[in-house]
Amino acid sequence: MGSKVKIIAALAALLIAFNPTPVDAKSKKKQITYRVKYAYGFSQGSLWAQDRINQGYTTVLDGKTVANSDFGAGIDIYVVDSGVGEEDCAGHGTLVSSILNDPNIGVVKGANVISVKVLNCNGETTQSELINAINYIKTSADPSKSVVNISLGGPKSSTVDTAVNELGSLMPVVVAAGNESTDACYTSPAGAKNAITVSSVDKYQWRTWFANYGSCVDIWAPGKNVDAVNKDGVQKQVNGTSVSAPLVSAAIAYIADRDNVSTMEAALTVFRESSDAPVINGYYGGKKPFSLWIRDVPVGWIRSDYPSSLP
Repeated sequence: MGSKVKIIAALAALLIAFNPTPVDAKSKKKQITYRVKYAYGFSQGSLWAQDRINQGYTTVLDGKTVANSDFGAGIDIYVVDSGVGEEDCAGHGTLVSSILNDPNIGVVKGANVISVKVLNCNGETTQSELINAINYIKTSADPSKSVVNISLGGPKSSTVDTAVNELGSLMPVVVAAGNESTDACYTSPAGAKNAITVSSVDKYQWRTWFANYGSCVDIWAPGKNVDAVNKDGVQKQVNGTSVSAPLVSAAIAYIADRDNVSTMEAALTVFRESSDAPVINGYYGGKKPFSLWIRDVPVGWIRSDYPSSLP
């Protein structure tokens, strides 16, 4: 089990307690760049995304988040990103991680966040660095208690997709669909078969204008003006599928704790219990979409069109 990364917002300070030192996957070979892209929205918001995910599709929110936000105990969430806190010179990984277990806004405050740093200060990495990180997780994680979050992307690569598919056959690998407003199947790792690819919607269930789409998108979650905490400890609203993905990773950890099941079984339940509300301009090929809905308790009704297995 990895150590818990505690992200504590206090005034403008961000105090990080973690051990061991996060992995820095390095390579000397010049390769195609994989990167992150996101944008700040308003300075601070009302946690609408954390509110929406526990009540399905509705534009009238009840002001409540998940009932048991301390769930996630014993679950490791590997965040393949730019690091967390002081090590995070790009600022991206801290935002992603805060959605998971920040003590104020986190969806699963009891989960362990394990930082696997691959992105440099420009928010970029190489194919080999990303694959090294994936291989590290494959040999280090307990598959039954682990979730992997990869909120980055780049050009289509069979090598990257193969590595993600191998990891995804062992544990849930949640990836951002990307922010190029194109078919996610044309990118990696979003196009990997065994990845759980997450695209984004706004408060009114429209596909956000930047979000990638297509048959490789598995599930939709909020991705516009999503509250997160930056590396300076300041709560911001952020746009991008990068912040949609950790909401799904959090849901898997939440269900794993709620139902006392493996993370792979929990991932299936996330699909079983999701909403089928249409995504406007979603371009999802005629099938009913899966929109994230975290139920506080197991429900008797489940969707009949959920995947039979993962991958």
